[in-house]
Amino acid sequence: MIADRPLIAMEAEHGVLGALMLEPHRCEEIGAFLDASEFSNPDNGALYAMILGCHSKKVNPDSITLADIRPELPSGELTIVYASEITHGVPSAANVTSYARVVAERSKARQLYAVGQKIMELAMSAGRIPEQISQAQVLVMALDAQDETPDVVTMKQALGSVFEDMQDRLDGKQVMGLDFGLADLDGLVRCLRPGNLAIIAGRPGTGKTVLGVGLADRVGVTLAGAALIFSLEMPTKELAKRSLASASGVSQNAIESGEAVGNEDSIARITAAADKLFRADIRICDKGALTFARICSIARFQHRASPLSVIVVDYLSLIAADPNSKVQNRNQELGLYTRGFKALAKELCIPVVVLAQLNRGIESRTDPKPKMSDLRDSGEIEQDADVIIMAHRDKDSERGRNGLTEFEVVKVRHASPGSCVLQFQGEFARFVSAAQGQYDYEQPKAEPAPPRRSARASLKEAL
Repeated sequence: MIADRPLIAMEAEHGVLGALMLEPHRCEEIGAFLDASEFSNPDNGALYAMILGCHSKKVNPDSITLADIRPELPSGELTIVYASEITHGVPSAANVTSYARVVAERSKARQLYAVGQKIMELAMSAGRIPEQISQAQVLVMALDAQDETPDVVTMKQALGSVFEDMQDRLDGKQVMGLDFGLADLDGLVRCLRPGNLAIIAGRPGTGKTVLGVGLADRVGVTLAGAALIFSLEMPTKELAKRSLASASGVSQNAIESGEAVGNEDSIARITAAADKLFRADIRICDKGALTFARICSIARFQHRASPLSVIVVDYLSLIAADPNSKVQNRNQELGLYTRGFKALAKELCIPVVVLAQLNRGIESRTDPKPKMSDLRDSGEIEQDADVIIMAHRDKDSERGRNGLTEFEVVKVRHASPGSCVLQFQGEFARFVSAAQGQYDYEQPKAEPAPPRRSARASLKEAL
């Protein structure tokens, strides 16, 4: 089989080196996108690095000067002889940019080939296929598929995009990020922004899942975005029931017992809420014992299929350990996960929200308010996260029994930390502003079901 594209272009590599020795002023242009590591031959890479070094010191990079810096190249060949042969073989520097782009292209082709080799080795090795597929996807996604772009931009270019964003937000075409739809909390967080890693932490029963899933529902229903929820603890059916209760204002008890289908008003509310949820792009993965690599591969696949606006992971401590991981300490392992989620957020350019548990010791303290040091299993979360929100509800106090929950925003990179109180409406699986009162909420408007038909028949037809 004849290859359409050789993995090595030695003539192009020599063309770059010879051209830069003839016209050193082209070093700025070529050095902006071509690295010494992209040459296939170590001698060529070493010579290229020396040429750039000479030019930065305003020294002419001829064969004698290069030989004085390093008499021998990695292969043992004399620098003066090798550099002289290349210079004589390249009469002109006119095509140096084209040569350099060929060198960069072949370097990426070699990387692609190497990944293909690793994937073949992975396929032939013992192990679980799902985990091996996840590893293969990580290898492929690590390849840089972008064209060469300058690493440096001018302040004028940077400010241009800032002013464009400001105008778009003023015109209502763009928002800074995603909000929770809870004015008091949003005033502190100032939106979850693309590339942010947000941690929502709390003891069991404080509402961290409600807040996280509520954000996903808001993104899908109200903001017309797309949300992906990894529910490692709760089954899809339970999440769907909570979302229906929250959106309709019909209690979870009425939905579970079936009483909701016997009431005309409940039927109308559920029908209106279900219609909105059906049309929303909210995706749920409730598969248990997912490893971090598997979560990332699913997220990347879903994002490629149809771009996501947010990812919610419930919750950090339930992520299964990678059987091939060499990390023995659980704290270090969870630290790797939070760094990985931050990298995933930047890669996909969306917020990633991860729920986490707080240490049990908080319950026996005199001051039960949570601190960053209370984050369970990992002391590295606080340095990886852009936003950390901690939920606290004192169940022994009257305020706590009435559902008043304090949220401490202990870290937020783009604003100042602070706290607020929200009202937890447990039967509707949602939070509202504490100022609204315990059950003071705006009910969704819907036309009542036709009076001559049974409620059960009306609901069945509507759904």
